[in-house]
Amino acid sequence: MDLSINLAPNNTTGLIVKNPIMIASGTFGYDGYGSGIPDGMDLSQLGAIIPKTVTRHSREGNPEPRWYPTSYREAKEQNECIYLNSIGLANPGIEAALSDLAPMWATWSATVILSLSANSPSEFAEMSAMTKGVVGFEALELNLSCPNIESGALFAHSADLTYEVVKAVKANSDLPILVKLAPNVPDIVPIARAAESAGADALTISNTNPAMLVDTSSKAPVLGAITGGLSGPGLHPIALALVYQSFQAVTIPIIGVGGIFSAEEALRFLLCGASSVQIGSANLADLWAPIGILEDLTARLEGQEVSNLEEVIGITHNRIPA
Repeated sequence: MDLSINLAPNNTTGLIVKNPIMIASGTFGYDGYGSGIPDGMDLSQLGAIIPKTVTRHSREGNPEPRWYPTSYREAKEQNECIYLNSIGLANPGIEAALSDLAPMWATWSATVILSLSANSPSEFAEMSAMTKGVVGFEALELNLSCPNIESGALFAHSADLTYEVVKAVKANSDLPILVKLAPNVPDIVPIARAAESAGADALTISNTNPAMLVDTSSKAPVLGAITGGLSGPGLHPIALALVYQSFQAVTIPIIGVGGIFSAEEALRFLLCGASSVQIGSANLADLWAPIGILEDLTARLEGQEVSNLEEVIGITHNRIPA
């Protein structure tokens, strides 16, 4: 069975991953960049890895607490539905990432995708230009759900801003470009189409959804920044709907993200139109989760006598509810 897929068929270099299981940005290793990977973990088994997002300059991030619950492993064991994080894009900055982290990624037997966030289209352009000639990653993922200082909005909330950012990056990089969109928009279709029109090679859908929770004992918010991003099971049906809608609107590949803890949940995204998926919260609960999900998904598809991934992508669009 062939599980490989080209996530950038319109790019001259392409982006062929050997299977649809990818690790979402910020969830790999103890620092999000790959430290603390278990001994014996064969990274070549994975479709791709997206290390934690980097910005033009280093950021300290949001005040503590940054996670709810504090242990995603315990939350998974207790079947929690609410997973919140408020990291605030804490990172060493792109210069440090390119000089210190990229050489480490280059030693991995895995496809690595660099995640970028910026304050303006021009800054996105500058950062993408800085990646030229650097080894250690094969594509760029644009995190468009960060605050846009110039307009006070989110890039991914505006079709025009999305188009402007993607155009700016495409003018400064030949690497395949993935565009990560936000879930909290009235209609994702015009934004997805804008990204495609500007030259995006694939869409990542979706980022976390703004949310908060209050501790009724202390009467205080559970996160230091008050609000954070909802991931895990609570995001799953939201992200599925966004992938389903976007699949009907664009022709470029879609990467589904949101609450994937099992092969069942990964398969749902593929059926709705995703060409691959990213594992996030489940990876924070168990670093071996992506490997387990891949093994279970492979067994399930083999049991259905699927010969290649294309046979299952988007099938739900041709099915009538029972």
